[in-house]
Amino acid sequence: MISAVVLSPSLRAHPRASEAVARSLAALVRSAVEGVLRDVAIVGPGGDDLAALADHAGCAFIETGSTKDGLSSAVAQMRASILFVLEGGYAPPSGFAQEVSDLLLDTNFRGALLRVTPDTLVTRIAPGLARPVGALALRNDIRSAAPRDLADLIRRLKIRRAMTARAQQVV
Repeated sequence: MISAVVLSPSLRAHPRASEAVARSLAALVRSAVEGVLRDVAIVGPGGDDLAALADHAGCAFIETGSTKDGLSSAVAQMRASILFVLEGGYAPPSGFAQEVSDLLLDTNFRGALLRVTPDTLVTRIAPGLARPVGALALRNDIRSAAPRDLADLIRRLKIRRAMTARAQQVV
């Protein structure tokens, strides 16, 4: 089982942050029903109705002004040994839970990226250039890396393996 941390886009001044987080949470419900996702935390500032959203969704809310502090707090609170960090506003596809289950069977698992669906000619030709919007990694590795944001997490942990599932932008 994994734990998920959804990063609010309001940490990057997104005007519809709570809607973006809500849609990302809705996409994760299937993973919870299939027994892959154990718990979820939302990381973001207090002024975006995210606390009420977290309460309605039954997940934790970590109020913070910086992604680094929020990730650090979330890592400490999550129960699973593997975390899925996702940018709010993106939704994993329906096959995500099965692919995560398959990845976790690998005894040498060190991490995996969730990239956005290719949307330009360049990313359609070379899908590996599509921007990562999520990452699966070991909780202890994330704790020791102390990343500033998702991109820094990927860089510090040197996550190269990409999932075949592609996230859709929902807001």
